Amino acid sequence: MDNKTVQVVVEFVGEIHDENIRVLKRSIIAKCDIAKNHKSRSVFVSLKNMIYKKNTKEISLLVNALDALSQKLEIKICFIDYSAELFSVLKLAIQKTDMRLYKNFEVARLFFDPKSFKEDLSILVYDENEANSIELCNELSIYAYKITRAKDNKQLLAGINDKVYDIIVTRSTLNKAKKEQKKESSKNTLSLSKALILNLPIFMNKAADTLVAFTGLEAHKVAHSIKQFDTNLKTDNICAVMPFAGDLEGYFTLVFPKDIAIVALEALLGETVKEDDIATLKDGVGEFCNIITGNAKTEFDGKGIKIVFTLPKTFESLQETHSFIGKNNGIWMDMQLSGKPFYMFITK
Repeated sequence: MDNKTVQVVVEFVGEIHDENIRVLKRSIIAKCDIAKNHKSRSVFVSLKNMIYKKNTKEISLLVNALDALSQKLEIKICFIDYSAELFSVLKLAIQKTDMRLYKNFEVARLFFDPKSFKEDLSILVYDENEANSIELCNELSIYAYKITRAKDNKQLLAGINDKVYDIIVTRSTLNKAKKEQKKESSKNTLSLSKALILNLPIFMNKAADTLVAFTGLEAHKVAHSIKQFDTNLKTDNICAVMPFAGDLEGYFTLVFPKDIAIVALEALLGETVKEDDIATLKDGVGEFCNIITGNAKTEFDGKGIKIVFTLPKTFESLQETHSFIGKNNGIWMDMQLSGKPFYMFITK
């Protein structure tokens, strides 16, 4: 294994039983020091020579043993080289662990050793589970790869036949254990990093500056508070969410009541926008989100802060937006454009 390869690979050979699991664990322990010399500190378990007899209890036995070993050694253990059938079983088995699944080592390197690939690598991503597919795309976009997400099997096959993609990612998942949050946690607890809190004015100022520049309307901040994403607004809203990662991580969310979205877009486009033209409204708010974060990124770059923003995702529902960004507290900002309210929300 050359120095550019991120981690060590250990093969599981034969049927799943106690003795073979013990052999696997000894192999992992023997290579643990090698793995810990790498920043990501991970070991990959190849299952291409494993004999699976469709017994899910055996898979649970293997996963539980490796999860316990992972915690003891303080090293991440991931599975690679599994079949499509085994993927579904593994995906279910690892849900309450910090283990991850990658179709093969090449796919794993996309996440663990991005510097070993050229930055303009073209990648096609497909998963039947849309949420998992979006998570994979968001994670890969952090490294500035060119990502295309196939929405169904037809698009996947078309992408394979086109032969324009350097790597195709399927049957991979980033399942992570979701730790239960303590019920007694303060409602005012803020999960944002200190660095992000200190740089919040950049988002506020760029939002106001961008909307003034593109619409000619007056924009400014009215107030802010620490809370979860507000789903109780008594208006029809268009929301755009832009995940970001790098030196700062989180979600930037723009919430436009439909009436102010129409005002802003008509000022921008110089033409009438119909209230029921939801596609145009979503595209417009998404584009405002793009421009605001793009201008913010320019200022962050000037300060030596490296951030990658992914493509915005738009919603008509506050509840759908809340589900996408999660239940963490964040900074909720009441803004005004031409005397009418709109909102921004930044959370981790």
